[in-house]
Amino acid sequence: MNPFTFNTSDFQFLLDSIGETVIIDNVPKKCIVQNGKIGDYEEKYIYTLDSIQRGNLIVYNGKNYLIVSDITEGKLYKKALMCKTNENIHIEQTEQRLISYNDFGEPIYETVVVANIDVPCIVDKYTFKIDDFAPIRVPENQVIVTMQENETNKSKFTVNTKFEVMGQTWKVIDVDKTRTGLLILTCELCM
Repeated sequence: MNPFTFNTSDFQFLLDSIGETVIIDNVPKKCIVQNGKIGDYEEKYIYTLDSIQRGNLIVYNGKNYLIVSDITEGKLYKKALMCKTNENIHIEQTEQRLISYNDFGEPIYETVVVANIDVPCIVDKYTFKIDDFAPIRVPENQVIVTMQENETNKSKFTVNTKFEVMGQTWKVIDVDKTRTGLLILTCELCM
């Protein structure tokens, strides 16, 4: 028996005793959730034996959270910081459907809305810093939008894309993909 190996049964006992079921990317998982530091954002720490990564969308107590930090992988559990989302961006998923052919035999397509999707995101007037106590303010007509990086979001939120949030129309002027798992958009107010 190696005295330096850790036994996950102790943490599993904690999960079974005080753990709560949360939804991680549409899959129920047992986790321990603890309040983070007091600040401008509602932040919480999540502890689990399951695989988690930055950008996971967590539903906890009916609220959406994004994992915004790297994952601390100890020998017993995985730990991350998650931040509550404060907005939903409504987007339409469309597809091209063949409706007929013109006189030259060329197909005529119609764009049809097949689904409406809500994208939970964090919208802020400050650059998004996890460890910085004094975030930098962005220009008056801009916001920073942080969302989960997935195929739908990558295809729908590109430079020059327009969307509505907070009752105003915004245009994406930069897409930052430097934090794996997150899309960080710099957006400008459309006048």
